[in-house]
Formats: sequence, C-alpha cells, structure tokens
Amino acid sequence: MKKIIIAAMSFTLFGCVSDIKYNYVPETSQISFPELNTVTTTYIGDDMIRQGNIKLVDTISFSSKTDITRTIQSFIIDAGDYPKLGEDKTYLFFDSKSIDGKSIVKSYTNSLPVIGIRVRKDNNKNEVCLSFPTGTDFCNYDKQYKFKKVSITGENQFQQILIYTGKIGNKINIGYREFSNNMARPAFANNAEYDLSSSKIIRYKGAVIEVLEATNQYIKYKMLSNFNTQTK
Repeated sequence: MKKIIIAAMSFTLFGCVSDIKYNYVPETSQISFPELNTVTTTYIGDDMIRQGNIKLVDTISFSSKTDITRTIQSFIIDAGDYPKLGEDKTYLFFDSKSIDGKSIVKSYTNSLPVIGIRVRKDNNKNEVCLSFPTGTDFCNYDKQYKFKKVSITGENQFQQILIYTGKIGNKINIGYREFSNNMARPAFANNAEYDLSSSKIIRYKGAVIEVLEATNQYIKYKMLSNFNTQTK
C-alpha cells in the first residue's frame, strides 16, 4: 500500500514528461576596443586596448525572484540570466544555473534537483516549467520573464589587453595581459616602458597607439592599429 501512495504522490508532484534538448550553439563574436582613430581617455589600471572573442548567449531573464510551486513542493528561481540549452518545435530549454552561478533553490533538502527551465515558444499563459532528472517536470502560469542576449567570455575564448599603469618623468608604463578560458595566462603577461621624448607612437604585438597626453592619472590616445588577429 505504501508503494501505491508514493507513486500517486510522484504523479501529483510531477505531471508532465520533459525531454530537454541540448542543441543550442551560442554565437561567437570578436570585440575590439576602442574604435580606430578616435580619441580615448583611460585611467590608471583600466584597459587601453581590448581585443578578442566573446560568446553571445541567448538567455531567459528573471528580473526578480520567481516562485514555482505545486502541492507541497516549492522552488525559487533567483533573479538572473539563465543560458539557453536548446529547443524543439514547441519549447525553449534553459539551464538551471544562471550565468553568474546562481542555482534554483528548493524548499526541501530531499527534493529532486532541477536540471532545466522550459518555456513555450508561443509564450502561452506565461508558462514556466522546471525539469527534473526523472524526465518529469511541473509548471506554473503567469510568470514574468524576458529573453535577451548576454555577452560572456567562456571556454576557448581568447583576449588580449593593454593596461595603463602610470607615468614617471617622460616614460609611461603599459601592462600586457592575455586571457584564455576566462583565466589569465601567466606566461603571457608583461610590462613595457616607453619614452615619450623619443616618440609619441608606441607599439606592442601589432597594436599601434599615438599618445596625445599622459599623466600619472590618465592617458589620452588614438589607437591606430589593434593587435594582429590570431587563432587560439
């Protein structure tokens, strides 16, 4: 008899069968800051030049905490952007963890973990469903959300950066950093010193900069050429 009761409860808590799709591939785009031949002012410790690749990720975004409840179960989707996993003809599927690492909170420690968020493409009744590892899910209506693209640096992304680190006399100091997989590459970090009394044009790894003004607080410059494009 106990087994029958447990089975009935499971059916009550998890009504539909969910099959999450993992067929989404984010766009990859190249960033280049600042624009060529424009006057730019950067302060000590800030990026003078940044070039590399980013991912443009489709997300479902909740502006505030959203409760998803059914019977005795309750889950809270924290405010944040949750990246897309895939889609089929009817539904869009999103991760249960937001881009900034927030996870969906469950009301009971013995509740099943949430593995995804599902919404209808036609946005019927503002339905939001939570999916579970058992292949089941449950849904609530009238929930507020929106879709948006979020730029992130992720796996296999590569960036090159020049940082202004100050001026002593007529000499300015520039730091160079490379980032791969969202982490700095220690072997590819360097600091360079340039004597502006010799030339107002400075070069590093293909980047060419015309220095218009430099103090120990800021630098004003034009980027004449960015880093050479490289495949990583």
